[in-house]
Amino acid sequence: MSSLIPIVASLAGLLAMQIAGYDLAVAEKWEKAKVVAYRVEGVHNAREAVVHGDYEGKADVIDRITVEFTWDCKKRKVVGPVTVTDGKTELKNVKSDGTNCPPPQLKGAYEHFQSVSSAMISGDQIQIKGTRTYPPALVSNYPGSCSMRSIPGAKEEASLFLGGAAPEALGGPIVPGGPLVIAADRKSFSMKGAENWVWTFTPTLVQ
Repeated sequence: MSSLIPIVASLAGLLAMQIAGYDLAVAEKWEKAKVVAYRVEGVHNAREAVVHGDYEGKADVIDRITVEFTWDCKKRKVVGPVTVTDGKTELKNVKSDGTNCPPPQLKGAYEHFQSVSSAMISGDQIQIKGTRTYPPALVSNYPGSCSMRSIPGAKEEASLFLGGAAPEALGGPIVPGGPLVIAADRKSFSMKGAENWVWTFTPTLVQ
């Protein structure tokens, strides 16, 4: 009779995990993985200044970047090359926020992040160096008046940082709005990063 106790306890534990929202089959699949290929899509969607300097000119800035790399699950490190693909920045609702003045007039394209190079700064962290480009623009003379004046464009250095992640997270509970958001089909998971970026990880089993 006593030999049945561990089995019953184990089954009870498994049942509790299932009730808590875990998918044991998915978790076990990815726990056995040795190497996975990651496609990580970063999306920035936030209100940002789109003119250079202390002027009233902001927009809803949407930008995208895709990073692909191979992840050694046991050593928890990136192996092989890293590929970075940029998306074009989109702007919506360009306004002179907090004023009754007309919106700024951009005389070129604002680019929130354009990658230049990538390098490993540790076994599990990638640094992507890039630039942020502000175009020349006409901006208001607020608070003095709403008359417009020209300002030059500028370019700044910027960096993004991205690390690998344990793919067995796909078997965890699906909790909307949590720090780790697992897709309903359990094929990808998302995490919030710095500076209003959200990173969505999609692993493919290699070994």
